[in-house]
Amino acid sequence: MTSSAMQIRALDPEETVRFAPCIPGLIRETSPVSYDYSFGTDGLLETLVSVSWATADTLFSAACATAAVADGELLGVELGFEGSNFRTFQANLAPLALDLVARGAVTYDQLVALAQRAAKVSYLNAYIPDHVYYLHALSAFPQYRGRGIGKALLAAAIARARAAGYRELQLDVLADNPAVGFYQANGLSIVVETRSLELTRDHGFPSEYRMAVTL
Repeated sequence: MTSSAMQIRALDPEETVRFAPCIPGLIRETSPVSYDYSFGTDGLLETLVSVSWATADTLFSAACATAAVADGELLGVELGFEGSNFRTFQANLAPLALDLVARGAVTYDQLVALAQRAAKVSYLNAYIPDHVYYLHALSAFPQYRGRGIGKALLAAAIARARAAGYRELQLDVLADNPAVGFYQANGLSIVVETRSLELTRDHGFPSEYRMAVTL
């Protein structure tokens, strides 16, 4: 950990730009199996997350981010929003992706393959009710893990969701992710288990857990 006290807060505009290159790696680390399957490993995730980070009302937008920062360094990040916005924010990625094709940053074939694989993965995401704060991603850099960053980000998300009047905080996590134990230790419980027979059989996907905590 760095010398000054850790802050849990939104990023300012300069930090949003400066930390942008770090965000795709943090996102991938939250669920490598599903992101590697959906996006591949040829840079598509990194490209799409980067443009989403700079765009409001998309799944990976900096506008939805709360960061852990110390001494001007990004230690970790939490992304979350009103649960009913998930599909809207997901759909809002499409114009960004088409613009990337137009600019030659990604290929049309990459997007077609992404859409096909993402459709299969989407079955693992149970319906997200309107009344919940949906924690889309929570991740800290490996060199800072075990120092309370994830706990601080999660506690801040819970407090923020409670103050905003949400009735629950929910998230999805693959069953083999060590984060399951972390979330349980911090008050969340497993409420739904979903399994895709095809993804498990052909691509090694475990079950996915919907976890929740009442606020």
